[in-house]
Amino acid sequence: IGGVGKTTLLKRINNFMEGIGYEIVIFVVVSENGSIEGIQKDIVIRLGMKVENTTHLQREGIIRRCLNDKKFVLLLDDIRKEWDLEEVGVPIHGNNKNYKIIFTTRSRIVCDQMQAKRTKIECLNNEEAWELFKTTVGETILNSTIEINRIGEQVAQECGGLPLAL
Repeated sequence: IGGVGKTTLLKRINNFMEGIGYEIVIFVVVSENGSIEGIQKDIVIRLGMKVENTTHLQREGIIRRCLNDKKFVLLLDDIRKEWDLEEVGVPIHGNNKNYKIIFTTRSRIVCDQMQAKRTKIECLNNEEAWELFKTTVGETILNSTIEINRIGEQVAQECGGLPLAL
């Protein structure tokens, strides 16, 4: 479901992983119009290399050489279909076992195709939604009048527990 907080969670994972000993943390937004070329270019740029005048195979080689013996994390946001990460250049079948690949998707099928361990992110229940709304708006504003508080509760319910909407 959109708006439940997948991207926000991935960004927090990105910040966390950078501080716990991974040599390289790469965050790529894939989305509906994603392509192998686009994913490769984002990775190569993150690795500090130049992408101008490089072919698909050259970028694949650059990525493979840079990541082959490194402890790395690849975060792919909003993937809509299965991706062959070896074709991108990500060395997932070699001797290097010091990597993590984490992605967000709305599709169980994509998770199954990519042989991923799934974690489902749920909407907030009414109590959690109201707490998030209060934190975001601020107690001072909500408590300024009874009417504002009542309207705030209605708005929080209408958001259906979606953190992004709240």
